[in-house]
Amino acid sequence: MRVTILGAGIIGVTTAWELLKTGHEVSIIDRQKAPALETSFGNAGLIAPGHSYAWTTPKLPGNLLKSIFKRQQAFRFKWQWDPNMWRWGLQFLLQCRRSKMKENTLRKHTLSVYSQKLFQKLTNELEIDYHQNRKGLIYIFRTPESFLEGKAKMEILMDNMENLQLLSTEELLAKEPSLKNMESPPAGGIYCPTDESGCCHDFTTALAALCEKKGVRFHYNTKVESFQCNERKLKVINTDKREFETDVCVMALAAYSPLMAKKAGDYLPIYPVKGNSLTVPILDTEKAPDHSGIDEDNLLAFSMMGDKIRFTSVAEISGYDTSCTPADFTAMTQQAESLFPGAMDFSHPEYWAGLRPMTPNGAPIFGRGKLENLFYNTGHGHLGWTMCAGSAKITADIINNQAPEISLAGMTIGTA
Repeated sequence: MRVTILGAGIIGVTTAWELLKTGHEVSIIDRQKAPALETSFGNAGLIAPGHSYAWTTPKLPGNLLKSIFKRQQAFRFKWQWDPNMWRWGLQFLLQCRRSKMKENTLRKHTLSVYSQKLFQKLTNELEIDYHQNRKGLIYIFRTPESFLEGKAKMEILMDNMENLQLLSTEELLAKEPSLKNMESPPAGGIYCPTDESGCCHDFTTALAALCEKKGVRFHYNTKVESFQCNERKLKVINTDKREFETDVCVMALAAYSPLMAKKAGDYLPIYPVKGNSLTVPILDTEKAPDHSGIDEDNLLAFSMMGDKIRFTSVAEISGYDTSCTPADFTAMTQQAESLFPGAMDFSHPEYWAGLRPMTPNGAPIFGRGKLENLFYNTGHGHLGWTMCAGSAKITADIINNQAPEISLAGMTIGTA
């Protein structure tokens, strides 16, 4: 069949690779000039089933309310008149219950573990350099209070993930000696030896090149505008360049998916959550970390990218604005320097802001909507890099009329 994928990010490109295996004729349309230039460009780089917790906790509504007046909070809300945001926001807040937190965490975790196994199989088969780091991830807690909260959250996953290790201050410093340079020693940490990291943009770009060699046609600088459909099927994709006839369409447009899905008659409960990333050169390798991970108190992720370190933070509900200024990174810079003092050269920063496509329950959306041949693979939130290979396999299975290997409960239209 002719399959047209909308979106050349990590989700769209891994889906193309998976569909090639079963003999489909695949094309990808993207408005950018190359693959992985939006959500997949400057993300945290963590592949982290051991940190697949739901964002919707009982404490979150209060924190969002505080953020209206305290702008330096990592998770924050920016007031705006957007009916789509308010509709999504109500659904999001309804998930902020303890029972839902566990349910949503386990759903995300199941998909993340499944995906990581497929991703490792894929990377073992292909020779792709993407600054892969399989030393495991460390999750750092600066205070005894946050350490206790982290331990309580960890218990949600313990029955499903036995390799999470609780570390005392001494054990954490032995695992990651660079933390000995902190002015105040951390209270403890969690180590997940099977979590990993790498550059999503580099991987996606390399995989796209392999897809192209195998016959995938990429149509860059092409913006999807509308669809021509009958009552049951999508027939033609209208773009600003030309029309594309197709047998099957896969929508992998991240935060922009709900805008295009509406034109096909579907409502997707997805809204953008803005995140910032700061990438800086390593100045002193002796003071730089060996592991990637997260400073839990500041929700500051860090990932090794060859001779650079990337820091990511902020989850701002503020619409589709991706603008940023150096001033937006002041707190992140201070937090990064306090974590690894003297390790980085902040005089040559790379700033970036992108949009996470969040659903209320934090899980992606798969399968069909109203049209028989329009399939969704979108809404992965902050875990698109972690979930990419599994999501591609699920989508290919559905298109090929095969049962997915994991349950899709809570991950289809009307249930997310």
